[in-house]
Amino acid sequence: MKIAHSKPCIDRMDMEKVGDVLHSGFLSTGSQCVRFGSACAKILGKNWGIPTQSGTDAITAALRLLKLGKDAKIAVPGYICSAVLDAAHIEGITPVPVDIERETLSISPALVNEFADANAVLGAHLFGIPAPLNRIRNKNLIEDCAQTLGIKNCDGIVVGAMGKFSICSFYATKLLTTGHGGLLAGDCAKMQKEAMRLFTHDKQDKWEPHLHFLMSDFNAALGISQVAKLENFIAKRRKVAARFIAAMGGKKLPLSIFSRFLVIPKKEGLTDKIIADFNKRGIEAKKPVFKPLYRYMGLKDKDFPNSCWAHRNIISIPIYPEMEETHIQMLEKNLQEKKNVLRCWPPA
Repeated sequence: MKIAHSKPCIDRMDMEKVGDVLHSGFLSTGSQCVRFGSACAKILGKNWGIPTQSGTDAITAALRLLKLGKDAKIAVPGYICSAVLDAAHIEGITPVPVDIERETLSISPALVNEFADANAVLGAHLFGIPAPLNRIRNKNLIEDCAQTLGIKNCDGIVVGAMGKFSICSFYATKLLTTGHGGLLAGDCAKMQKEAMRLFTHDKQDKWEPHLHFLMSDFNAALGISQVAKLENFIAKRRKVAARFIAAMGGKKLPLSIFSRFLVIPKKEGLTDKIIADFNKRGIEAKKPVFKPLYRYMGLKDKDFPNSCWAHRNIISIPIYPEMEETHIQMLEKNLQEKKNVLRCWPPA
């Protein structure tokens, strides 16, 4: 028996919606994208949403629309995947890593607010944990909601409603999927027009550089079907998470929708051993961030103590809505056996 770390939830309804688009003969950007963008914007508390081909594309477009200029700096989390660096590189903007808060694993608002030279900030809600990004004072906040949707943070603010732009990813391992895909969302009507002008390259009297990033109706149809089930997906994740926490002796769910179920060793230095033991038993466990962003930039661990701590300690184990009952029971058994050496993160 092998329990995969992640697994998309695709049902007959999804297949029928995609099939309808295939039968229509219209596969490029059209009405399905408009519907999907609007549905996602509503969840994020934004006025508009434009589906893109990836989350990285959405970040790149947001940076282009901010018009930060040469020598601009963007504060980014020290603990996040390297896709942020790709977007910054494309736009010629200097990324400056900032350490995270341990409890939320998100960029520290206090440290960002001390960074007076930052022209913009990218803050991410990681692994289903809603962060208090509303406490960041920088007006050019790009809110990365790729792993956390449909929940309010500790201040009662909807994830997605805190930044000038919000971005999502709908990759196969995310909360809902379009295969590959992303979203750029905002409030300002003028910015929406500028975004569409940036994306729309055809039938233009004058050439100017464009970003060919728009999602197709083929992908958006799958997204429309998936987004209708988001609340159910989240409810199932939290139900499974409650069983895992109970197996470890806990009683209360932390504020999370559990796009990842995270555990940490009660003692330092056991992470690799525990991951190896899970995998030996047929449970695909891993570090949720392969390599912290600051390390890709050659920066030192001592300058990012919380990001370094997270990379040393955080373990991600399988959780997804359509997990088989036998797999849930297997994980419960393993967590119960390890309850003396492991605890859930974030703490309830």
